[in-house]
Formats: sequence, structure tokens, C-alpha cells
Amino acid sequence: MLATWFRPAPSTQQLIAWAVDVARGCHANVAERLAPAMYEMTLPEVRGYIRARAAEVVEREVVRLEERIGTQASIVAIVKHRATEEVIRMAMGDLLKATRQTPVVRKAA
Repeated sequence: MLATWFRPAPSTQQLIAWAVDVARGCHANVAERLAPAMYEMTLPEVRGYIRARAAEVVEREVVRLEERIGTQASIVAIVKHRATEEVIRMAMGDLLKATRQTPVVRKAA
């Protein structure tokens, strides 16, 4: 713990890299937790839904990262927040791709 106080602060790029790494590790597990009901939600509702479903998964991955890099709690909190936002972005992208791939059925008038 004391050794972490004497390490130089990680760069912004390093924080982003750790967050993206955590998010990639979470992406598949979060996708499994999402339900088809989200296709009926508004975008803010979907973001909140994904955030809630991702919380536990992101927490586990962040703990693994913390064990691996051994850094301060404030750095871990930044990575956790950024990773959560990245998971939401990935899941929203998946949602948009899925809605674009759904064939449109048109009925004759």
C-alpha cells in the first residue's frame, strides 16, 4: 500500500487503456444480462438499465485490475467510472446494430 504512494500518477492515456481493457472484459457478460425488453425503452432508460446490469460485472473486473496493478483507490474509482461508461457505449452500439439489422416488414395498403 505504501509503495503506491510513491509511484507516479498514471497518465490519462493509461487510465483510458485500463478502462477499455476492463470494459472489453465485461462486454460479453453484460450482453448476456440484457433483456429484449430494453428495445421498448427510451435511450435514457436503456442507459440506466445497462448501467444497473453492468455494475456487478464491472466491479469484479475492476477488482481484478486493482489486484494486478496495485494502485490507489482514487485511481480505481476513475477507471471504474470510465469502464462503466465504455460498457454502456458498447452495449448501446450493439443495440443500434441489432435494430438496424431487423428487417422491416411492410404491409400493402
